[in-house]
Amino acid sequence: MKPSAIILAAGVGRRFGSTLEDRPKALLEVAGETLLGRLVRQLRAAGVPEIVVVVGFGGEHVEAAFGGAPDIRVLRNPDFRRGAILSLFTAREWLDRSVLVMDADVFGPDEMIARLVDSRHESCFLLDPRSEASGEEQMLMVQGDRVFDIARIPRGAYDRLGESVGFLKLGQIAANLLRDLIGVRVAQGDIDLEHEEVYPELLAQVDVGFELMDDLLWTEIDFPEDLDLARKIAAGVQA
Repeated sequence: MKPSAIILAAGVGRRFGSTLEDRPKALLEVAGETLLGRLVRQLRAAGVPEIVVVVGFGGEHVEAAFGGAPDIRVLRNPDFRRGAILSLFTAREWLDRSVLVMDADVFGPDEMIARLVDSRHESCFLLDPRSEASGEEQMLMVQGDRVFDIARIPRGAYDRLGESVGFLKLGQIAANLLRDLIGVRVAQGDIDLEHEEVYPELLAQVDVGFELMDDLLWTEIDFPEDLDLARKIAAGVQA
């Protein structure tokens, strides 16, 4: 059975400023396709049976575009201006099964999604070893075949270092544990955290592998220039 997917698409997109108007970053278009629409298409092609999209800023536009699809559930995070941990907490019901946890603002080829879904690892990240830590990226630290830490600033001793693409596949046991860890943090009032800030606790308790992304072109779209890069990548693919 293929995993379900949780796509986190609630962010305000502050780095884009007023150019987004009232629409979420996930609905930016590249080559005639929205970022979210591309992910949905890729997940369906990979055999993912159910997709949950957590929305916040401009969520009504996502609901209008995808709310009627039988394989898609759109959930609203009313506190979307706080940490992304609340978006994942909003979808905690789906952390009772094998699941993908995905940022909505990532552009890449179909093979990227297929590689994650079909990985031999029950739980795994997509890791790009070409990236260098600048303090902006979420960096994965690896020992052997296991990711043991994730942080913006690398720490500790590691065999391999690379950027997380922003996607994580979890087996059922790992997903259950993440649900519990997030629940504890929210109950304690730690609601201004990114969801990745809880991952080190998860990695200390379960084995999470990785699949390399050193042969694929992709980008996380944080700034307008990243959107330009995505469009260049798309043009190169179509050329």
